[in-house]
Order: sequence, then C-alpha cells, then structure tokens
Amino acid sequence: MTRKALELLLICSTAVFVPGCGTGQQLVGITINPATVVFGSTDPALFAQLTAMGTYIHPPATKDITTQVTWTSNIVEVAQVTSTGIVSPNVACGVTPINASLVTNSPTGNEITGTMSVTVDGTATSCPTTTP
Repeated sequence: MTRKALELLLICSTAVFVPGCGTGQQLVGITINPATVVFGSTDPALFAQLTAMGTYIHPPATKDITTQVTWTSNIVEVAQVTSTGIVSPNVACGVTPINASLVTNSPTGNEITGTMSVTVDGTATSCPTTTP
C-alpha cells in the first residue's frame, strides 16, 4: 500500500473507533426568561412573552427552545400560558409557577423542566385569591 492509502485508512478507522460528539447534543437544563412576571390586575389584555432557553452538552450550547417545550401553569385561575409561551393573568390573584418541560431522548424518556413565577396583584374587592 502507498503511504497516502495508509494515512487515509488510519484517519477513517480513527473516526469509526474513537467516540466523539457525533451522537447529538444532550439537554441538561431549561431556563425561563424572565424569571418572574408581576401583573397589577386580572386584566386579560395584559400578557408577557416567555422564552425557554435550553442548556446542552456535547458540544456545549444554549438554544432557544420556546416552541419545543410544553408550557403549563400550576394554578390556571391565576395565570394561563399558551403553547408558544405567552402568559396572561386569569380570574384570580395570587402566585403560580409556570413550567416549561421537554422529554429528551438522551437518556430516553428523561424530562427536563424549567420554572418561573407569575404574580397577579389586585385589591381585595377586585380580585379573588387562589392558593395552591
């Protein structure tokens, strides 16, 4: 064999036998921005856009995954959130966590969740309160 052929064989075999980052990135965390939102009343015209940022390894990266996560509100009567991360006050005052979660394939079935807090304030006569 020629020297070039041996070099090519060595390069190709190294790529096959040496593990690398070619297996895809692994999601290890979700951060929601902003971390808190405060609404002054239950006015349905009020809203805030939330952004879910995913932290990955292999190779390290931070990506906007707002449209990939599942958004949920722990107390829907206080604040509701759409599938695109738009949060708005509902019919009651109080505080509720808003979650963004994503089930990953690495490891299979692993659910990663990020949480932020929404507060809806109001006067005692204008806003019923809800507690978790």
